Amino acid sequence: MASQIHKVLKQAIITFTSRPELFASNLNSLSAVLDKTTAEDVNLDTRYMNEDWGENDRAPVTFIDIYEDSNLTMNIFILKSGSQLPLHNHPEMYGLIKVISGKIKITSYSLNTSKTLDIDRMSFKDDFVPPIDHRRRKILTAELISSEVVDVNSKPCILDPFNKNIHEIQSIDGPAAFLDILAPPYNTEIPNKGSRLCSYYAVLSNVMPNVYRLQEIRTPSWYWTDSCPYTGPNLHF
Repeated sequence: MASQIHKVLKQAIITFTSRPELFASNLNSLSAVLDKTTAEDVNLDTRYMNEDWGENDRAPVTFIDIYEDSNLTMNIFILKSGSQLPLHNHPEMYGLIKVISGKIKITSYSLNTSKTLDIDRMSFKDDFVPPIDHRRRKILTAELISSEVVDVNSKPCILDPFNKNIHEIQSIDGPAAFLDILAPPYNTEIPNKGSRLCSYYAVLSNVMPNVYRLQEIRTPSWYWTDSCPYTGPNLHF
């Protein structure tokens, strides 16, 4: 019998290689099977959730690579207590998050909504939003869509190329772990636009209710990751 995580991966592959007319149905099926997944299904080592595990200088975020091909990636992120993934983008990507241990807060923004398009038609003086970085970097207008706390009992969170595609994730009340599926993966090509790169952002200012100007920044100095091996069920087909 296939393991639970194998079922998730199989459905993810089906979803992100299916014909367009079947995509919505397959995405719903993926969310449903992902919702049943637990830390036990991936054999998450409880040591990784222990604040005293390893050296004192371990990274604030631990990354476990489960699967990757040209269509999708599936990974586990472990956030130490009080740590977070900085505000970052998902260029023309889908993403699903399922918390498998602890609790996280996800703050999500969308680009190209009716509000942000109205703001982008306005002109701003250069001193309207003083740059955080001395180099000239991209400034975006984004609408704050949600700021939600989710745990192991919550349904999977979903982002798509148009909704919630910039977000930050922080652990709440202790360490946390979540299963993360992204499609297509970072560094794959966007037709006529170039490679999908992960960019980080800082909030510059609030320009109208729930609409913010964000500036691209370098990777924050307080954020880095280390990795641990995947020890869950074999995923060979």
